[in-house]
Amino acid sequence: MSYTVIVLPKAEKHLIKLDQRAFDKIYEHIEELRNNPYNPRPNADIKKLRGFKSPPMYRLRIGKQRLEYFVDESDKTIYIADAFMRSGESDYR
Repeated sequence: MSYTVIVLPKAEKHLIKLDQRAFDKIYEHIEELRNNPYNPRPNADIKKLRGFKSPPMYRLRIGKQRLEYFVDESDKTIYIADAFMRSGESDYR
């Protein structure tokens, strides 16, 4: 039961600016996310974000990089809505 991943333009804009090493690391985590986008595990530090009712948003932490995504269960698709570098002490920009 694998999910399809779609990267939206806002996230893509950040990802194409990364160097190859950082991009490869993020790609590995996205591949791990395809198996189960909800449960945190060693290769996927996932947290449900508060304040988003429909659809619920999740955050995937990869070092200092963050991916925010939501899941459409009807077509088994993960939409990566935003990608950004953590700034300061919190994920809030």
